Amino acid sequence: MTPRRVVRSRRLWLLAALAAVSFVLSLVGLERRDDGWLLQLGGRFVDLRGALWAAWQDSTRNCAAVQRLDPEAAQRLIGPAAAAVEALRGFSPPDSASARVWRVDHWPLGAGEPVQPALASSAPAWFVLQADFDGLEPVVVLVRQEKAYTQVVAQGVWSGTTMPWNPAWRIRRFLGDRVPQAPPALLACVDPVMVFAQPPKPL
Repeated sequence: MTPRRVVRSRRLWLLAALAAVSFVLSLVGLERRDDGWLLQLGGRFVDLRGALWAAWQDSTRNCAAVQRLDPEAAQRLIGPAAAAVEALRGFSPPDSASARVWRVDHWPLGAGEPVQPALASSAPAWFVLQADFDGLEPVVVLVRQEKAYTQVVAQGVWSGTTMPWNPAWRIRRFLGDRVPQAPPALLACVDPVMVFAQPPKPL
């Protein structure tokens, strides 16, 4: 026969374990939003699926043909990169004229290896620009350039924060769905800057 003291000790441990499990479960939950589920941890939402998807894509992507240009240099260039920046500034005037470019990714179409933008003025190309403005939400935009014609692809404009979703998953998938003709390898190499994972800025 088990001593009463041992039984009482086991009951206390069982109650403590149940209390701990109940506490953890009270901090964890699932919530359906838009087209996906968010994990809730202590009142904070986490896009676990998006984070895992982005991590998997980051580990399998090949960015050898994507040029990440210095934003300031891209704006000073006389050539394709400068034309892409000017296309963004002229996309939604007058507010878009204040565009401050944070990141420029360049993909020369049909090329297996990256080429210098200054030498690619006659080649079709894609650009992904990330920028903010004085009076608009920050954006990630696709710009298509063919010969002397440079245009922001209207369907390929992400504007504003991605919260609470993972920014890489949300923006890459958005651009791929809206502009399927864009090079998948370029979209896989889009790394959103941190502002897209932050609350919307006051305008």
